[in-house]
Amino acid sequence: MNTLIPFRSLDDIRHFDDLFSRLMSGAPQVNTQSNLLSIPLDVIEDEGKVTIKAAVTGINPEELEITIENNVLTIKGEHKTEEVSENAKVFRRENTYGSFSRSIRLSPQLNQDAVSANFKNGFVTITIPKVEEEKPKALRIPVQTEN
Repeated sequence: MNTLIPFRSLDDIRHFDDLFSRLMSGAPQVNTQSNLLSIPLDVIEDEGKVTIKAAVTGINPEELEITIENNVLTIKGEHKTEEVSENAKVFRRENTYGSFSRSIRLSPQLNQDAVSANFKNGFVTITIPKVEEEKPKALRIPVQTEN
């Protein structure tokens, strides 16, 4: 009989969640390192663009590192521990601190040269427009006559 072990590491659950997300989504998620914190993401495709919204509460926008390399968008940062005085008694500390990194694979149909990022109320919103599809052109071919 298996028993529930309280406070067990959530690495197994996170690994299963990452695996399930990759299986169920059209754009698989890149594995993150298990020793890093994870941040929640919303990925929405709408009106010729993809919007990625990440919860980064407690982080200053200038402390975020957002990169795209080989069609992989990565958001990195660090939740820094707030120092308390030596005489202070900490009764509870539920906030997690440490480095985080979250990566997702992007569709090659996105215009990565036109990406933008905005920070508001603890969320960073990254907008990437889709590459405009070339519209089919009608080509008129003149007919020549022989003399």
